[in-house]
Amino acid sequence: MDGFPAPPNESASLALVARCQAGEREAWDELYRRYHDQLLFAVRARLGTKLRACLQSEDVFQSVALDALSALQRFEYRGPGSLERFLRTMVLNKIRDRADSFGAQKRAGAVPLSDALLERGAGVARDTREPAYFEAEVYARLERALASLGEDERQVVLLRKLEGRSSREVAEALGKTDAAVRKAYSRALARLALRMGAEPHAE
Repeated sequence: MDGFPAPPNESASLALVARCQAGEREAWDELYRRYHDQLLFAVRARLGTKLRACLQSEDVFQSVALDALSALQRFEYRGPGSLERFLRTMVLNKIRDRADSFGAQKRAGAVPLSDALLERGAGVARDTREPAYFEAEVYARLERALASLGEDERQVVLLRKLEGRSSREVAEALGKTDAAVRKAYSRALARLALRMGAEPHAE
């Protein structure tokens, strides 16, 4: 065990995707609930403080996630984990796009960034709660465990676990050898597992 929660059952998720592509709203809602925590974790782990500030409301995160789910018509299954990677990439890109768009308006003195994002919600009542994990204990602990790693190890883990890159691809991205990346990845996962296992007793 490396401390990362197991992803939702992919077969069941793919069945939901097929229903989403057929236009079933209930399937969209269920898929959103299934991937909510993993998508929110990806946002918090991969975006800097400035972009994370764009998610000051649960409504905003829900709107962004539903925008990403609407792209499922373009989804093509390409092996295990491809659905999760597709959704994660879409959510991160949607947030970056919105931040760029409303950031330009804010610089021009048009509207506050957070208010503008809220106004572009998914037709739900304004909700100023910050987005929160459904399984808060698990994911909050994982965030703290990741933060305890050195930056190089943290980046290796995120590139491998969140983006699904091979050790060779990570090595190229970070300018390291494949052997160095493999060693760092193995060491980081061991530390994460230890941290996740030990933390409940330490608190």
